[in-house]
Amino acid sequence: MYLRKLTLVLVISIIVSFSIRTFGTVYPQIFKNLLAVKATILINAIFILSHLLFWLIFYKEYISLRKTSLKKVCVFAIIGSFAVSIIYIKKIPFVFDLSVQLPLFFLSPYYDALVPIISSVFHLIFFVALAKNLDMTEELRLRKPIRSIIIGNGIYICLHSIVLINFIATHRFEWLEHMSRVVAVATVPVIISAILFMLYFYYQFYLFLGSKEYIERVET
Repeated sequence: MYLRKLTLVLVISIIVSFSIRTFGTVYPQIFKNLLAVKATILINAIFILSHLLFWLIFYKEYISLRKTSLKKVCVFAIIGSFAVSIIYIKKIPFVFDLSVQLPLFFLSPYYDALVPIISSVFHLIFFVALAKNLDMTEELRLRKPIRSIIIGNGIYICLHSIVLINFIATHRFEWLEHMSRVVAVATVPVIISAILFMLYFYYQFYLFLGSKEYIERVET
């Protein structure tokens, strides 16, 4: 069973990736160093790929076996994760000084502006559905963590909305950390709170997968 190990990898990659992004937002001068930029791209890519892999294994080892009624809504969450991963992966050729011709669809600023908020909505819908389909064991261990990640996703939808509104207004795509200094710094505490809400779920889910109750249920 790979899900528990992968959940721990995801927790670590989230902490590392967003710590670097937060530090870079507060001290943007570090990105004047090309090596730092390339390292950050690779770290973010590792995070997003571990996130996508988590959802694939989560579907295979948990949803398809324990929550068959949620298979369709989980597929949408996987599609959302895959779509977002393209945004990060398409930067990898730059790290290795490669010239790769990607389809124009993926290079469009409309893709970068719309996909993250759509993905967050898909994930929010999934966790709301999951919260309504918990068994007794899950209810005791996962009710609060699932509420936590629902809040985290809700915050991220709001943050992605700011990015989308800015794109519509300026016709120029920018992440929050690339906007004005006031916006970039002011949103840092909000982003940190969203990440903490999400981390709480993933860490508690990791503990749940290693719990005696869950192991006994899997073995029966």
